[in-house]
Amino acid sequence: MPFPNLIAGILIGIACHKWGTRLILPFAWGVVFCVYSSFFEKSKRDVTIAYKKHLNRKLKWGMSPTHVFYFGEYVTATFTSLMFSVLTGTIKGIL
Repeated sequence: MPFPNLIAGILIGIACHKWGTRLILPFAWGVVFCVYSSFFEKSKRDVTIAYKKHLNRKLKWGMSPTHVFYFGEYVTATFTSLMFSVLTGTIKGIL
């Protein structure tokens, strides 16, 4: 679900005036998005975890299916919001 991450990145880019905060806040947003995901997207997580358990394969780095799910969510949220915060900040700086 990239839309909350896209919106968060744009808002970070607009609200922050310094480049340091534009580069740091997306990492905090990744944590917030994982908490949001744990509360409101339980059904998607359960289906993903059940599917990964069904495959009966060893997961990367010996992580459990739950850890793999949240690792993917964190990486996706962080890099999507980072990309759009930098892009929005660059456009804001040009204008």
